[in-house]
Amino acid sequence: MNLKHLPHGLALTAGLIAGQNALADDLLLWQSNSLSYLYGSNFQRMNYNAEEQRSQSTFTFEHASGWVWGDVFYFIDYVNADNNQSRGSFSNNTFEQKEHNTFYYMEFSPRVSLSWLSGQDLSAGPLKDVKAAFTYEKGEGGPGTENYLYGLGFDWDVPGFAFFQTNLYRVKINKQVFFADSNSNGYTTQLTVAGAYPFAVGDQSFLVDGFVDWRAPSDEAGTQTSVGSSIQIKWDAGKALFNQESKLYIGTELNMWHNKYGVKPVDGSTDGFDQTAVQALVKYYF
Repeated sequence: MNLKHLPHGLALTAGLIAGQNALADDLLLWQSNSLSYLYGSNFQRMNYNAEEQRSQSTFTFEHASGWVWGDVFYFIDYVNADNNQSRGSFSNNTFEQKEHNTFYYMEFSPRVSLSWLSGQDLSAGPLKDVKAAFTYEKGEGGPGTENYLYGLGFDWDVPGFAFFQTNLYRVKINKQVFFADSNSNGYTTQLTVAGAYPFAVGDQSFLVDGFVDWRAPSDEAGTQTSVGSSIQIKWDAGKALFNQESKLYIGTELNMWHNKYGVKPVDGSTDGFDQTAVQALVKYYF
């Protein structure tokens, strides 16, 4: 682009954009974007009727990128369920429930390298780096949460893994409105373990990746200990069928919960809601 032949304002704007792109190129190490479609059944509706377990479709956009200062991961799910999902509040001895069959959920997770920030190499043995870790959670279904997480992230060098990380968070729970007092916000602790393990069987390539979240109880928010995980097992169909490696995957996702969302049943018992849902998966990277 020849800036001399542009009006001054446009030339200035074009120059700024070009400078920003050059700066981004200098800071950005890698990035990955993907679209997924999942369909599965046996999802926990979190009530006590005969239609408790049903199927749903999920459309997901996912982004991951590495920068000289750290990394960013975020995703957004749009869910279309075969039956309504419960959402409500239980306060003043009155339970009010709303149901809808479409909703979204998102997470945004930037992490800042403390090695980069301090100018000191914090690696030691299998520990590659320590990062200041943050996550924003926002959901419309289930408890309709809006949570803020902050803590430390640890990147590990584990043989065979494309990446392996652990993040220890302090969690600020907001708007915990499902089976709880609508004002019962609070704090708790969460440990997240995430990783990706590629492997081959003959000339076929596969990838196992996912995460496990363990969250401690919160007396303030009225939640109990919960464990949630999503593990994907994927075949590199793009490599096998079109000679395009790491572009198109076909596989399955196992979505499991013990005490889903940490919520307590409306009957006041200490029981929780467990879930083991298997989904078919198609995922395309671009």
